[in-house]
Amino acid sequence: MNRSSGRAQDFSTRSRRKFLGLTGSLLAASTFTQLAADDNSDEPLKVAVIGTGARGCDLLRSLTTIPSIQVTAICDDYAPHLSRASEYAGPQAATYSDYKKLLAEAKPDAVVIAVPLWAHFEVASTCVDAGTNVFVEKTMCYDIDQARQLAKQVDEKKCVFQVGLQRRASPIYKQAVAMVQAGLLGEITAIKAQWHRNNNWRRPVPVPKSDPHWAALEERLNWRLFKNRSRGLMAELGSHQLDVANWILGAAPTSVIASGGIDYWKDGREVHDNVFCIYDYVVPRRETAPEGNGATAADAVPLPRLPSSDIGAQPLNTYRVRVTYSSICNNAYEGASELILGTRGSLFLTTTKGLFYREKLPEDPGWLRPGDKENSAILTAGKTLKLSSSPWAHRGEPLEIDLLEADETRDELISFIDHVRRRDPRTICDVHEGLRDTAVVLMACQSLDSGAVTKYPG
Repeated sequence: MNRSSGRAQDFSTRSRRKFLGLTGSLLAASTFTQLAADDNSDEPLKVAVIGTGARGCDLLRSLTTIPSIQVTAICDDYAPHLSRASEYAGPQAATYSDYKKLLAEAKPDAVVIAVPLWAHFEVASTCVDAGTNVFVEKTMCYDIDQARQLAKQVDEKKCVFQVGLQRRASPIYKQAVAMVQAGLLGEITAIKAQWHRNNNWRRPVPVPKSDPHWAALEERLNWRLFKNRSRGLMAELGSHQLDVANWILGAAPTSVIASGGIDYWKDGREVHDNVFCIYDYVVPRRETAPEGNGATAADAVPLPRLPSSDIGAQPLNTYRVRVTYSSICNNAYEGASELILGTRGSLFLTTTKGLFYREKLPEDPGWLRPGDKENSAILTAGKTLKLSSSPWAHRGEPLEIDLLEADETRDELISFIDHVRRRDPRTICDVHEGLRDTAVVLMACQSLDSGAVTKYPG
């Protein structure tokens, strides 16, 4: 047997055992979290929701499906939003227009914060100071100084704190990270991420423009379009996908160059309707896990993280990776997706499906034989994995990671509640991950404004 055929055989036998063991562990962990959330042996946790706009109501509806908690209070200073949320929360939930009064009277065990970005820091900081466990929507803060101060407060108070970057709770994305850490993609060489939509990103204003209250309602309901209240597409959409890049690469970027403009929706908005970014990462090299017959999840070699002092430098045993990101509002082709490119394979990711394309290396021909059912079950994490009927034959036949039933929002809340109940501050997206994500978003915003390369804030 020649050496290349030996490698192909190793992949089809040993790797299968390793990945089945690895993903079985992932499934077991996911099942444990679900059981913990459904556990009714203790008194239900008292949870309050602050901010009941569209996203707040999404979170509220998910919370009402978790048996181990009770929504005891909701808050919004816009009456129509509060009235709608009250229908979802039920009669047991007290209603407030002042979140500080809610904290004093309802005394919740945990709060879920979904206020506009400009108010994140004030509300989250007040809740942390009150000793309350906090779930806050992304992006964690409007500016970097706020994010640093909030991280310091959380560390001092030792409360449970989670940022709403829900891909951290997705079985597909957790499986993707496991595949990277196990070496299935080889060395990651580039990541291409996008969130493309075809709409104006506006909410309807319930009064005509001639109404004297129109301007105030426009700024309240369409706050995402105003610079003093929002960081635009990077904060509202890019934050999710740059967090995926940080997670997969195990590092923060060293620099970014970004370009964008208001080129299509000329309707008075102040934030860009299209953005394009190139991030530079310095990534630590790592060894691939051994491929012995008994390999399991424990054999996966985790990606080491660069110390903060190394960000911006290039230490020994590292290499550079470029991450491109784009978000536009006038074409929805390929929607929200990430393409992870490695020397041994590629992963195309969405929130409902992942496609894995293994590279046909010159020394490893015919790695996947058509019709070979044995080779079509490399890893599942409890999800369906099968040969795809995709027409993209020039890309090779992918393996599908198929998530038939997905609810990332509910899953991230289940995880948060589980950590609160166990008093475990090590949430799936803690305050320090939130700080890093905020920094990555804001450095792009600075580059968009200046047109210059922006360094990661030390």
